[in-house]
Amino acid sequence: MELQDIIQDLHALEERIRAYERKYGITSRDFYELYQAGLLDDDGFEKTQEFTRWASAYEMKLEREAAFQRFSQERVSRLRRQMPDRPIQLVPQFG
Repeated sequence: MELQDIIQDLHALEERIRAYERKYGITSRDFYELYQAGLLDDDGFEKTQEFTRWASAYEMKLEREAAFQRFSQERVSRLRRQMPDRPIQLVPQFG
């Protein structure tokens, strides 16, 4: 997966997650802890489906964040090697 794809996915996932957080009034982290522990009342098919989609979106967000962090760390390492004794110049990667 390319860096630009990861960033694009992250933005889309964050929008979806924010909608769930607004709807239910809790953070996705708190929701996910409750979901994983089996402590949520998901009475009814629609709520079960919605909670599953929310949990999936949160899991994907965590995966994309980890991938972005790896890309970022690799880039910083390359920049430091290229300019060991000078200030690092960051230039845009995408238009």
